[in-house]
Amino acid sequence: MIFQRVLLVLSFLLSFFPGIGQEKNLDYFLTRGIKNSPLINDMNEQIRSSHTDSLLIKAMAKPRVEFRGYAFYAPVINGFGYSEVLTNIANLTSVMSVSQQIFNKKSIEANLLRTDLQKQSLSNTLRLTETSLKKAITATYLDALSVYTDIIAGQEILTFGREQEKILKSLTENGIYKQSDFLSFMIALQGEEIQARELTFQFRRKISDLYVLCGITDTAVFIPVKPELEIPVPVVNKTSPLFLRFYLDSLRISNENKLLDRNYKPSVSWFSDAGLINNEPSVIYQNFGLSLGLNFTLPVYDGNQRKLNRQKLKSEEDIRTGYSEAFKREYSQQLQQLRDELGQTRALIPTAKLQVANSKLLVTQMKELVMNGSGSIMEYLIAIRNYLSVRKSLNEYEIRVLQTENEINYYQ
Repeated sequence: MIFQRVLLVLSFLLSFFPGIGQEKNLDYFLTRGIKNSPLINDMNEQIRSSHTDSLLIKAMAKPRVEFRGYAFYAPVINGFGYSEVLTNIANLTSVMSVSQQIFNKKSIEANLLRTDLQKQSLSNTLRLTETSLKKAITATYLDALSVYTDIIAGQEILTFGREQEKILKSLTENGIYKQSDFLSFMIALQGEEIQARELTFQFRRKISDLYVLCGITDTAVFIPVKPELEIPVPVVNKTSPLFLRFYLDSLRISNENKLLDRNYKPSVSWFSDAGLINNEPSVIYQNFGLSLGLNFTLPVYDGNQRKLNRQKLKSEEDIRTGYSEAFKREYSQQLQQLRDELGQTRALIPTAKLQVANSKLLVTQMKELVMNGSGSIMEYLIAIRNYLSVRKSLNEYEIRVLQTENEINYYQ
């Protein structure tokens, strides 16, 4: 009977755990998750593309050279046709022209700064995305580890029960224990078997969630390894991506104001062309020449667009400031709360470990008394349940420490 039950439970668990002996640590999933993330790959491509934007701005500031060709003929037949005074009957143009805007160094610098700020913002967003993904992967991995640890604790209790089932049955048949106490023991053992199956289902779901999150096409169940999460040294606010996003937004808005001002400055460009412009083929050799000139533009009135755009940028800055100040307050409070929780949870672990050791010792002693027929089965069951409870509590504290460290790492 004992061996049949053992084989039944083991075969059930193994059917859900193909390749269960394989261990995979957290770093494996973090590496795969970042590598397979389409969002992170997209942002990396955008950052590479932003370098081309800078080159385009510099290229647009260089002289523009182009060739223009134009041929025109408007015949006058028997006095009928376009006015010769206006059309000159024919026109042939073939020139090479060059033009370039000048005195626009500050505009170029502002546009280059805009592109650079966009690149910095993308890089910072990439850091935030990677940090958020790492946090999510770590949290899911810890959930799987928590369930797996509960499975191990449950299996230990099942092992205790299976070792004594045959002996308790014999003692009950000999009248040493009541049939009702033995039935209570068997019901409790069956309850642990059901709980083990439920935990197995939960563990499989957590594994599936982790694979999906990391973009891994796999179904193999593995043994999670308890990670060592190190809390980094606190960083200066301006270097943290959580704060850097507000700082970069401030620089962007300031630069947009500069670009807005530059749009209302006078602009000057020079141009030149050389080639052929002719309307009389007989003297075409005389119409090769060149020209030079300047273009000057001074904005005068555009319906107060400058004022309206300035108001929009001010509103954007006010919104940015509001979010920044609110986040600073929340950041300090949240980080302090997490650090307090971490310290309090760590302080519980030594006591929980002592409880586990004492509870296990009590189970061992009660086991010997029950096997000798001098103990109470109900008290033995209570001792086993208490041991399982403190084991799960210790597991909960240790996982909570890792989860809190994971939260703190995100804010760092």
